[in-house]
Amino acid sequence: MAQENIGGREKFRLPPWLPVVASVMLMVMVALVAASNARNLNKATLWRRHSALVILSEQSFQDNLLDIQRGMRGYVTLGDTNALASFYSDAAAEHQQFAQLATLTADNAEQQKRLKALANAIAALISFDKQSITIYRQQGFAAISRLEATGESRALFGRAQDALIQFSTEEDKLWNMRDVAEQKDYHTMGQFVVAGSVLAAILLLLATFLASRELTFRRRAETELKQTLLLQNAILGSADYGIVATNAEGIVQTFNAAAERLLGYSAAEVIGKVTPMLWRDPLEIAERAKKLSSELGVPVKASFEAIVKKVQTDAIDEGEWTFIRKNGTRFPCLIVVTPLDNEAGGLTGYLGVFRDISERRKADREREELIAELKKTLAHVKTLSGLIPICAWCKSVRSDTGYWQTVEQYVRSHSEASFSHGVCPSCAEKFKKDATRKKEEASDVVFFSKT
Repeated sequence: MAQENIGGREKFRLPPWLPVVASVMLMVMVALVAASNARNLNKATLWRRHSALVILSEQSFQDNLLDIQRGMRGYVTLGDTNALASFYSDAAAEHQQFAQLATLTADNAEQQKRLKALANAIAALISFDKQSITIYRQQGFAAISRLEATGESRALFGRAQDALIQFSTEEDKLWNMRDVAEQKDYHTMGQFVVAGSVLAAILLLLATFLASRELTFRRRAETELKQTLLLQNAILGSADYGIVATNAEGIVQTFNAAAERLLGYSAAEVIGKVTPMLWRDPLEIAERAKKLSSELGVPVKASFEAIVKKVQTDAIDEGEWTFIRKNGTRFPCLIVVTPLDNEAGGLTGYLGVFRDISERRKADREREELIAELKKTLAHVKTLSGLIPICAWCKSVRSDTGYWQTVEQYVRSHSEASFSHGVCPSCAEKFKKDATRKKEEASDVVFFSKT
């Protein structure tokens, strides 16, 4: 029953390493995805930072554009030379800031188009501002007033402002889009890491449970195995038969007490060290190898191969052999050799069970001698079992050669029997009567003679 339980448990149990492997694989996947998300998140963060830098540069560019206009207005309306100096300084800085915007948005074709429109608008506006400064220097404030009345300055500034607003609006969209992508990546990575960690923890708990159950099962199986081994060792130790098991190469793996007693070797001397060739007769093995080579049509070596070759073809080999003890004495034995297989059916070794048949052979010889003696006796008795010609009057018997013999002589010559003579009760009574009668007759004769 225990073996059936173990067999059923082995058949339906979940491998305890499976949840561990699944957990490790899951954690590896979580790590890979987390790394991928981290790269995406880092990329989104960089793009968001890039958008912020572009927006800041655009705001700085816009502030500088306003400063340019303030400097031009301060000079043409108030004649402030400081304002004029500020105009030229800010106009020079405007070129550098525009170049920075162009560099930051070099990967965005749409923004490059907007910057091109902005550059044209800014160039037209600064050109008009410089023209206004020149007119103010030559014609004074009245000429500037007439120029302002045309509205061209406001139109040029509005065009530059509109181009700058379009550029800024697009960057704001990119900022928002990249901010959403970054937040989404953060959220996705957090969810995935949490879910993966929870699932990995569940798998680890399952692996712990299965490992605990497997450990309990293995302890139970080991206990049952120990009991079985103790029983097997007890059986092997108490068996009258010598039991020797080898691996596939012939090296002895099991050598029971009966084998030690019969062969004179200790288990420590042979287990893991020698093959059964140690106690086999080399001449018998050579003769067996020659016979098998002839029967199987393949060369068989006079070695351990000759012992197990028949087992490999017939699955069993039984026969009488001569074994040689450690002290050199020989004894006949009967041995049965069978293969040892694993669960998959592969050959793992050989099992030999043998016993000393010296007493049996002695008994066989004694039996044969007894049978021969009985046959000889029967041969004599047999001559008296047929039809014997005997005389009806004198009871003489005719021999095979035609001569007549007494019964005593005939029986004595045809058997080992002899006779001892005596008188049976009926004959003794008859003899007594005859003797009495003859005595009376003798008395009558004497009486008549006297008369």
